[in-house]
Amino acid sequence: MTATATEWASLPVVVNDVGSEAERRAEELRSECRIPIDLYRRIAELGLFRQLVPVVLGGRGCTPVEWFRNGVELARMNGSIGWVITQGSAELGWIASGGDPTWVDEFLSDPLASSASTIAGLGSLARNGDSTTIEGQWAFNTGCQGATWLGGLGLFEGTLRDDGLPEMSFGWVPSECAEIVEDWNPTGLRGTGSHSTIIPRQEIPCAWTLDVGAPTDNERGAYRCVVGNGGWPIATSVAATQLGVARRALDEALVVLREKAPAPSFIPLKDNAAVQRDFLEAEGLWMAARASVERELESMWLEAERDEELSIDQRIRLLTANVTANRQSIAVVDLLVQLTGTVVVNAD
Repeated sequence: MTATATEWASLPVVVNDVGSEAERRAEELRSECRIPIDLYRRIAELGLFRQLVPVVLGGRGCTPVEWFRNGVELARMNGSIGWVITQGSAELGWIASGGDPTWVDEFLSDPLASSASTIAGLGSLARNGDSTTIEGQWAFNTGCQGATWLGGLGLFEGTLRDDGLPEMSFGWVPSECAEIVEDWNPTGLRGTGSHSTIIPRQEIPCAWTLDVGAPTDNERGAYRCVVGNGGWPIATSVAATQLGVARRALDEALVVLREKAPAPSFIPLKDNAAVQRDFLEAEGLWMAARASVERELESMWLEAERDEELSIDQRIRLLTANVTANRQSIAVVDLLVQLTGTVVVNAD
């Protein structure tokens, strides 16, 4: 029996349980290049994809900083599970806040509902009265093998916006109406199952399209900031995943530093003053990067609660924090490799 919004287990418990399972099954995620379907469905049943969906719509109703912290913790245990859940939550947040209300009700009525869409490609869209013709092929569609709806960015043929630019929108179809091309074969984050998808030419209701870059008319309170504000959920999903992976590297490096005693002195690295200093630098870089993102997410949410919209200044500050977090995460891992050797680079 699928839990309702009032019956779900607490998020910290759920995050720990799902992350720990992904950690135990890391080899399975790597070899199959996907989240195993039983684990993916459990993630949906537990409401982890509904973190940014308002409670009134049957979601978890998390604040952005809560969603971000959960993403960091999940990625600490397994980078692939962190990215799939954090980005999957952003997608349901888009749909719940910005989508046509009739479609949103239909979409969320399925307790296993999830979305996988991508901007890595440009499909074609054409309005025909109450319906839209959609067709296209896209790459890097995270979690596509478990999602119940698949989509991608499309260009409306021969249509311009008020500012003279081409009109674009995301379009979705039920997963059985699309094809998956199993071509995801990277070195890292293999478990995300970010394969290519094809949507053959077909008619869909106009309600199944959404411009996530445009402000919504839906009354969603502060959650209106999830759409129409520069795609901050994607950028913050990336930052959460990078920070989670860097946190795992810090944890594993500390174990190495405590145990490794190189010749000829055979003094443990942890007792070397230079190593201590460099490790503290890495830890400090990580702490500062995480704190910066959290601060801007909290500031953003306060602004959204007050105005139901975000200022350009706030959007730029959050983007700056996300970009810095990504750079700092890479710097942290590089510094730890210099301290410990490549033994710290865990394949998971």
